[in-house]
Amino acid sequence: MGNVAFVIDHKWAIISILVVLIILCWVLFGKKWSNVLKVFCAGTFSIVILDILFNWFEFYSKDSIDTLSAGFWNFIILIVSAPVAFVIWHFRDENNRQQIENQRKDINLKEFQKLSEWVSGAHLPEIKTVSKTTQKSSSKDGAEITEQTMEQSEEYAKKPNAAHFDTFSKRDGAVALQISAIYNLLPFFRGDYGESFRRPAFNLLKSAWQAMQQDSLKKFENIGLHYERVEIIRKLRKSAESPMGVALTHVLLSLNRNNTKLNLRDFPEMLPNICLAGMNFSLSVVSKTARDLSDLNLDGADFRGAILDQVKFQNSQLCKANFQNAQLFESNLQTANLKWARLDNAYLWAVDMEGTKLTAAYLNNAKLFKCKLNWRQLKTSRNLLFAKITVYDFIKKIYPDWKTENDFMWKGLAKSEKRKVMQRFCDETNLI
Repeated sequence: MGNVAFVIDHKWAIISILVVLIILCWVLFGKKWSNVLKVFCAGTFSIVILDILFNWFEFYSKDSIDTLSAGFWNFIILIVSAPVAFVIWHFRDENNRQQIENQRKDINLKEFQKLSEWVSGAHLPEIKTVSKTTQKSSSKDGAEITEQTMEQSEEYAKKPNAAHFDTFSKRDGAVALQISAIYNLLPFFRGDYGESFRRPAFNLLKSAWQAMQQDSLKKFENIGLHYERVEIIRKLRKSAESPMGVALTHVLLSLNRNNTKLNLRDFPEMLPNICLAGMNFSLSVVSKTARDLSDLNLDGADFRGAILDQVKFQNSQLCKANFQNAQLFESNLQTANLKWARLDNAYLWAVDMEGTKLTAAYLNNAKLFKCKLNWRQLKTSRNLLFAKITVYDFIKKIYPDWKTENDFMWKGLAKSEKRKVMQRFCDETNLI
């Protein structure tokens, strides 16, 4: 009897280990298993349960198996078939969940397609062109003279004449719908409806910004007069601060659901050559975290006319980036790479430029007031024509590196000599 008990105990131990292994494998790797393998495991588990029940009954019960009632056998069958029934229920539940998920994706896809149409302006009413032809005939000295005059005018849908309530025209409503659609793209861009919508939403948003500023940017490239370019920059900033510009700024510079990271950071391969011309980073819709563009690859990015106050570009790649007529107030450009960058007519005030690479950068007419930089950085730039610095910056930051070995210290120079030194510096470097 003792040997039999020992054998049964070992058999139960082996069966228990097998059951535990099956359960662990199901928990850890069940999602990767095929349906056939799941059914096989459930069948194996049922056989194990049946063996356990028979061994338990033979060892502990005094009755014969043949004398058991039909109800007891039904109970045994129910227990043994439970794993297989569970697997079948699992398949059905998983299939229902998959169907619901597919339906949800279809709804989100249709909504995204509709928003894309509205953002692109496909719903905007077309301009109606009206042509009028006037013909006049007159006779003079027996000869008939005929004159034709053609007039063309453009008409938009007019505001309906409502006597009892205020409303707006069809075009105004279409523009309002376009702005609303931009705001509704935020959940798609943020990833609330899945990762598959994020990249298309980002492409749509940055393309919409570029299309909004495209006309002004083309004029900027084709016009050489300074005062005309200033007027174009004013238009760029005005567009950026319009209701549509604010909406695009709000979504493009939005944060993730935890408000800890800029959504743009999830698309590093799409940031080079991005167009953010005229964008105002000082708007109330832009958070402090959104003004952190450090450690990003922004090579070739277009920041023309942008207001970049207190924006962090620390250790960012900005090769050939365009900062023409941009405003940077207390921004951070530490160790940023600005090789071949365009900083013409840019306004830089108290910008931290320690370690910034300015090799072959264009600084024509740039205002470099109270910036943390030295002559070793400036002399590597391509052009400093009419760039401006303060007298204090020249004395403290430029002169110590620029002066030759034979020049005296600044304190040792007379007043007239100081003026001559500054004039010589301006003549040699074209700085003012």
